[in-house]
Amino acid sequence: MIEILFAIMVVVALVYVLLPLFDEPCWPFLKKGVLTEVRSAKKEGLMAISDLDTEYEMGKLTKEDYVSLRESLKREVAPVLKKEMEIAKQEESKPAELPTDNTTSDLVREVIRICGIKH
Repeated sequence: MIEILFAIMVVVALVYVLLPLFDEPCWPFLKKGVLTEVRSAKKEGLMAISDLDTEYEMGKLTKEDYVSLRESLKREVAPVLKKEMEIAKQEESKPAELPTDNTTSDLVREVIRICGIKH
């Protein structure tokens, strides 16, 4: 009986650990959005360029190596920046949700309450 319970616990633990690795749709809170991935790639690329600049300023790189490596890194980061701009344009083109009259009046009442204005 204990062996069966142990086997069930092991299977449950394995499923719990392995499902996120396979990016199952039943774990939506673990999925990253496209914008998050793009911003992460952008940050990594810009940090690499910054590190390269620092190493050159410290005298660890020759001028030729610095220029070639910097151009290479810029070519890698450029598509990421373009992708981020495309996503930003898509977000801008989406119509914003306008508050309902009820929401607006609730907000006004709350502001009046917070400010202590008597009406």
